[in-house]
Amino acid sequence: MKKFNLKEFNFKIFFQSLKSNLPLIILALADVVIMAIPFYMENYIPNIYKNLGLDASEYSQAGAIYGFVSLPCYFLGSYIGDKFKSKNLIIISIFLSTLLGIWYISLPISAAYSGESQYTAIQLYIIFAGFAFATCALFWGPLWKTVKNHGTEKLEGDHKEKKVGRNNGYQGMFNGLIGLTLALFGTLLMQLGAGYVGAIPDISINGQSVNTGFFILVVTYVALTAVSGILAIFYIKSEDDRPSEVSFSVKNIIQVLGNVHIWLLSFLVLGVYMLQMGLGSYVNYMSNIFLIPAVVVMIIGIFRTYVMRFLISGWFGKAADKSHSYILWICIGLFIGLLFILLGVLLPGFNNDFDPTKNKTAGTIIQVVACLNLVLLGGVTWALVTIRWSPLGAELNVQNQNYAAAINVVSVIAFTPDAFFKQIKAAIESKYWMYLKDENGVLTDTKVASQQGNQIILGVVIGFALFGVISGIILYILLYRKSDKFIFRKKQKFVQNI
Repeated sequence: MKKFNLKEFNFKIFFQSLKSNLPLIILALADVVIMAIPFYMENYIPNIYKNLGLDASEYSQAGAIYGFVSLPCYFLGSYIGDKFKSKNLIIISIFLSTLLGIWYISLPISAAYSGESQYTAIQLYIIFAGFAFATCALFWGPLWKTVKNHGTEKLEGDHKEKKVGRNNGYQGMFNGLIGLTLALFGTLLMQLGAGYVGAIPDISINGQSVNTGFFILVVTYVALTAVSGILAIFYIKSEDDRPSEVSFSVKNIIQVLGNVHIWLLSFLVLGVYMLQMGLGSYVNYMSNIFLIPAVVVMIIGIFRTYVMRFLISGWFGKAADKSHSYILWICIGLFIGLLFILLGVLLPGFNNDFDPTKNKTAGTIIQVVACLNLVLLGGVTWALVTIRWSPLGAELNVQNQNYAAAINVVSVIAFTPDAFFKQIKAAIESKYWMYLKDENGVLTDTKVASQQGNQIILGVVIGFALFGVISGIILYILLYRKSDKFIFRKKQKFVQNI
């Protein structure tokens, strides 16, 4: 085996690559920090709502409001995403998110003075609605349009479209690296807090304890959001999508909506997104039901969210570029992810009384399997996230001038779980609940989903993931049934030649 030789490593080429891909790195940073408050922090901080003095159902309701507001915002994004320059929209969304983040920082403080969780919940609902507008109307379409167009000025045809997989992989790789760094920092802060090590004492405000580590973490995310906006101003190029050259119209959206392939791809991406939803639900499931220590849950949450994305996004994007169909890869991966979630549902049994301390050997084995299951599920999910937009240009042949519109139309359908799933989740958590125990095993006033509640939530995920797989298979058949690349025709020829 050839050993790595530092002398042979070309630092000049390495730094030239970083410089040429700096816009993708900036977009990766913006993607992480903008999505941190409404999404990413929940993926590795168990029971994040308790830091705001809220119950699980109240926090899930805020997520549902994000989803409901995001639906019309995706339609709005379909218009402005192809009407105005992507760079300008990205910058506006970043600074709006900064202002919303500052408001979010104040919630633990205002909660200490109000003493009523409903006032905090109302503020959180408004903040999440604001994030829905900033991310879905202004940021989402322009983000992927800018990633897609990076470094493709001199490319044409299939070569230009295929490069989107590499760009997505590079952006995803740095998204994972940046997210990993921040999540590790956040985990350290949370573990140094008064509830654990105690090196960072809680802040006492009006007789109420405010988690200092959580406060510092949110401030860090918000500060980096502002930094990413400043960097975007100076380093992201304005593409040749000038308003005078854009052919966008409402008629174009109607044409896109009338394309059955767009609908089937939307349902397939919806299935992938439900896997992501399952990841978020699984974190609290591990902490509250499998009774895995919070620090272990946070580390595993970081590993499956960021390490797996960093390790998988780059090479998987390149590997998928060499295949004949992104859609087929997504279908296979989604089915595997579905099986992982099913395993998570089955592990604790169905008596609603799982306790790993009753039989320590069996309990420990189940806990280990649950942890490994989450890591593998994270790996599969991020592999699919890397290429979920690639079929638009490479297989459905959506042209560049309508690319942002197509992404937003697909997003309206595919990301409806932000609304209906979180609404369902909030309803389940309010019906099937138990009181959360603190680090010493003492019951608190915070309500969380019971074992049965968690299993029902994950069961909903399985149902929609299966729907996504079926839709993807139908789409693949429609696109390739007359092609020599059709995998079922290849297998038939193989069997005939045996």
